[in-house]
Amino acid sequence: MATSSGTYVGIDVSKDRLDVAVLGEKQEQQVSNSKDGIAQLVDQMLDLQPDLIVVEATGGYQRNIVDALFHAGLSVAVVNPARVRQFARACGLLVKTDKLDAFVLAEFGQRVQPKRYEGKSEAEKQLSALLVRRKQLEEMLKAEQNRLHTISPALCGSVERIIAILKEEKKRLEEQIRELMKEQKAWQEQTEILGSAPGVGPVTTATLLADLPELGKMDRKKIAALVGVAPMNYDSGRKRGYRKTKGGRGDVRSVLYMSTLVATRYNPLIQSQYQQMLKRGKLKKVALTACMRKFLTILNAMMRDQKPFRV
Repeated sequence: MATSSGTYVGIDVSKDRLDVAVLGEKQEQQVSNSKDGIAQLVDQMLDLQPDLIVVEATGGYQRNIVDALFHAGLSVAVVNPARVRQFARACGLLVKTDKLDAFVLAEFGQRVQPKRYEGKSEAEKQLSALLVRRKQLEEMLKAEQNRLHTISPALCGSVERIIAILKEEKKRLEEQIRELMKEQKAWQEQTEILGSAPGVGPVTTATLLADLPELGKMDRKKIAALVGVAPMNYDSGRKRGYRKTKGGRGDVRSVLYMSTLVATRYNPLIQSQYQQMLKRGKLKKVALTACMRKFLTILNAMMRDQKPFRV
């Protein structure tokens, strides 16, 4: 792992406050997770000029501080809490407090050198927010539809009204997504390229543009690992363990799964691979995961070469 003698800062984020620790210093500080508190912290970081500021992803509460630090020209990394917790345990730190977490984040930044945050445009942020809300509505809609089969007949009308409202709101959000994508000239050509592949619909296209900006900029192995569709070895000595996919970007993987499911019927390249794997005795789940990886590789090449889908 890479190391550096520079300054590293860890920020543990909660709804109301930010716990800040500088690697090598014994004292940590707290500032409010508000506009004034963030402005104060940014000024301090500009004076300190650390090599890297590591912030733990905390259900969206980290967005304001990360954007403020990034737009101030500071190097920031947003890291997975589970990964940092595993790092702490490996270091023998079993106790967990906000103060200690901030120091662990700073040390994690120095030793692991996580990927730097690359910021999103306002349009990308808005598109991501719309997609997240659409997913939330889908989950609520599914829950109400399932509830309809078990609820008392006297209450079916109430559930049906909620379902109608959710469907209407989902439809409205999808229209907002389409309008936003039409407004962005930079996305229009990319939309045509991605949409030319059988199986890729408007939601998949929007998700790839908003949440996978690396598409077309990485090789096939790296993009597969980034999304979480690359098989991971689990070998030890003579043992050859079962290969599994792990981690990655869940939202991207979810829409890629649905697109691949459609592609196994209508996309000749994906359909061919899927049928061949089934004939070789592969489980449907295994075959579908392999097809997801191939489909992602195809989309990656299309974006890299800026060429539409070809059989």
